[in-house]
Amino acid sequence: MPLNRGAGDCASDPRETGDSGVAAESADTADERLRVNLLGPVEAGRGDSPLDLGPVRRQAVLAALVLRADTAVTQQRLLDDVWGDNPPGTGHRVLPSYVYALRRALDAPHTAPDRSLIRGVRGGYRFVPEGVHTDTAELAERAALARDARAAADLPAALEQLTTALALFRGEEPLSGLPGPLAEAERRRLAQQRRALHRQRVECLVDLGRHTEALDALDALAATASPTEPYDEPLAALRMRALYGSDRQAEALAAYRQTRDRLREELGVEPGEELRRIHQAVLRHDHRLLLGRPSATSSTPPDAPRTPVVPTRSGSAGPSRPTLNELPGDTACLVGREAELARLTAPAPPDAVSVAAVDGTAGVGKTALVVRAAWTLAAQHPDGCLFVDLHAYGGPHDRVSPQRALHRMLRALNGADDELPDGLDGLGGLDGLARPDAAAELGELVAAWRTATSGLRLLLVVDNVRAAQDVRPLIPAGPGSRVLVAGRQRLPGLDADVRLTVEPLGAGEAVGLLRHLLGADRADREPEAARELARRCGGLPLALRIAGARLQSRPTWTLTHLIGRMPDADRRLGELRAEDRSVESAFRVSYDQLCPDLQHAFRAVGHSPTSRFDALTPAAMLGRPRADAEDLLERLVDASLLQQPQPGRYRMHDLVRALAHRLAATRPAETTSARTAVLHLYTAAGRLASDWGPQ
Repeated sequence: MPLNRGAGDCASDPRETGDSGVAAESADTADERLRVNLLGPVEAGRGDSPLDLGPVRRQAVLAALVLRADTAVTQQRLLDDVWGDNPPGTGHRVLPSYVYALRRALDAPHTAPDRSLIRGVRGGYRFVPEGVHTDTAELAERAALARDARAAADLPAALEQLTTALALFRGEEPLSGLPGPLAEAERRRLAQQRRALHRQRVECLVDLGRHTEALDALDALAATASPTEPYDEPLAALRMRALYGSDRQAEALAAYRQTRDRLREELGVEPGEELRRIHQAVLRHDHRLLLGRPSATSSTPPDAPRTPVVPTRSGSAGPSRPTLNELPGDTACLVGREAELARLTAPAPPDAVSVAAVDGTAGVGKTALVVRAAWTLAAQHPDGCLFVDLHAYGGPHDRVSPQRALHRMLRALNGADDELPDGLDGLGGLDGLARPDAAAELGELVAAWRTATSGLRLLLVVDNVRAAQDVRPLIPAGPGSRVLVAGRQRLPGLDADVRLTVEPLGAGEAVGLLRHLLGADRADREPEAARELARRCGGLPLALRIAGARLQSRPTWTLTHLIGRMPDADRRLGELRAEDRSVESAFRVSYDQLCPDLQHAFRAVGHSPTSRFDALTPAAMLGRPRADAEDLLERLVDASLLQQPQPGRYRMHDLVRALAHRLAATRPAETTSARTAVLHLYTAAGRLASDWGPQ
């Protein structure tokens, strides 16, 4: 019986048309290679001859080794992968017998143990993939080639690679019938990858103008979709684009309404930004957005010149160096920031420099917001987009002074040190604030910067700012330029046209971010747990992303399990960490920047009985007049460690409050004094209420 080499998610096996990227090999060599296929029922063979892999547990051991090819896997790990919580009593004797049988099936006759495909290592085994074709490795390679082709705008090549990759899947699910936690987790992962490849293939079809094929592919995908498919917003957006490209605008709008209604009624959330953008484009007949762009290979003749010709700064046409663009990559998902984006990207006066100041607590998504806004505005600034990180919340050696920032930006505009204005080559190399001639050097750099930018329309993003005086020297002089400033500290000393405080996400938006991070299938299996996890993260994007990362790295964890690991606010801080990122450290940096009086006030607020209060309780705990306490609280608002829902009233985010409480617990005497003051205050308030009597 011939080995099944791929049933195909698409109409035919496109490998018959050739291979555009994967290394070719002769038919004889290909026939001799061992093949191990996991993207369906597990099978192995040489040429057309299948190999007997034995019972499903033995196949599961092989799959566990192949999935971790070239990695040592301990016997205990294999037992956990294949048997989970119910290993056989003779597990450490069963595994060697399974491996022995697999070696006999897979290795060529008379293969020495040290040349076997499954080699013994200390305490376990390692699968050596040299000379073996696995469909999972080909899948990864085809997907990478498709990504590269799409990045190069070679859509036909990307489509071919995606179609070939999908043809590797056989039957309804990978690792079909295999037992064990690893097989179950891999089935979910590969199913998500399969769906993502389908989505990318449909996107290529839409961008190539093959709308009927795209709709057919979407219909076929819907027929085998999971119960959460109606909530797949990217697929809904592609369906709308394909319908619009088929001159079926009314159906495209109906598809949007159907998806929106399902999201509202069943999940309690609104459509995301991308789907709403497609909806608006359909209403506006925005052909450019909806119908995509032609690929490089289909639109450019083979002998056409490749040198870009753009207007130069003098206005004449001619060859030009690439436009200066230092913007970081845009985040894949920015949820619930439509109103803020609209304010940051609103039209600005063409004859002036526009400045927008964005502030907010640590981890709330300020940088992601300004970067998305910058990419939206980039096309309006043909002379370049600059990005400067002042590292105001890093260590002393990380911080970037205005001198250093100006020096670097002048170099970026001019291209090399020898093109800087005379006398400025050596400036800015040190943090000039510590030098006696710092003011004079800063003045010279500012003058050079304003001269260099006076005729340019630039976009400048300045991130991690703590003081207005660090931003003012960096503002370009060219009319029509824009500056987007982001930092934790409010900057009343900066003349800004737009001031924006970024707040934590609302409940529906936070759940939407979790759905993006975990995949709709996983999040929607536990809708109540998703809402509770979003609540425990306080709508803070950093906390949500860390929680999502932990769940992604633990495919066997449920959302309910993670929630159970953070029963209170203090444990929550401990759980919300992943490698070098943690919510606690992000807030702690803000705390460490405070002066001693403000640090004391912050710790005192941690003893407040509620997360909402006025200045009276902190004043009692600090032993200060109410006016002095209110001044300290206002300065904590400026540092984005407190929120102010209305004048005279303050609110502390639950996770910030947990840090304040943890820090306060390190000062026992301070804690005793604060609690005694609160007790006296509340006792006095009770007596006063009793004296007045019922009113």
